[in-house]
Amino acid sequence: MIELIEDTARDVRIEVLVEGAGPDIVLVPSAMRGAADFADLQAALGTAGYRSLAINPRGSGRSGGTLDGLTLRDIADDIAMVAGRLCDGPVHLLGHALGNVCVRAAASFRPEIARSLMLMPPGGHNLGRYPVRPEVVAAMGRCHDRTLPRAERLAALRTAFFAPGNDPSVWLDGWWPASAGIASAMGRSDPQDWWRGGAGPVLILMPLDDAMVSPEAGRATAAALGARVTYREIAACGHAILPEQPDLVAHHVTAFLDAQEGRR
Repeated sequence: MIELIEDTARDVRIEVLVEGAGPDIVLVPSAMRGAADFADLQAALGTAGYRSLAINPRGSGRSGGTLDGLTLRDIADDIAMVAGRLCDGPVHLLGHALGNVCVRAAASFRPEIARSLMLMPPGGHNLGRYPVRPEVVAAMGRCHDRTLPRAERLAALRTAFFAPGNDPSVWLDGWWPASAGIASAMGRSDPQDWWRGGAGPVLILMPLDDAMVSPEAGRATAAALGARVTYREIAACGHAILPEQPDLVAHHVTAFLDAQEGRR
């Protein structure tokens, strides 16, 4: 089912792909990616007895709203709008790549909506200490550039997103360059205001071949957040994670959710 919800006062509309029945999980995708990236995970969550709501951020799908001057508080309000309109009470929040920043912001600025957080992986707040290599940053801009030859785009996807041996062609499509301004919101928001993601339980899935968030950075974040964290490392997996290891992602996510819901 597809829902399109609007806030006329803020002039924003958010498209949401809804699947399953049960406790609610709101899913937020990577930079310039969309809700369709969660198709496999949504199917697995539905089978496990959960209702998932995958968001198309502003500029992707049928979602819209200004990106000029956007802050993480604005994004938190977008996520809160989805939770408030379509869910009954606080929700579990899952963010992939840039989406992890968005859900941490939502849990920090709108704590009333958050039951737990799932971060895949937990980057974005400590780039000064754990910077992304220049060649990886350069490759990111080539991944979605349709004017480039297919081979060049595949090479860029391997460099920025996929572990050795994994198939990057699955991400040749599914890009929404119009949503690029979402990432700029990070630069207008102090990490100290959002990086802890509230005070609830946290699942961290850390890909061991991630070119953007190193395992050292992931472990440091887990250590800093302390006892609230369930930390899991995933081998043969890069920053893309969802198409690379869908079964392991679904296993760890459902196990964490079952623990939060008292199902085991």
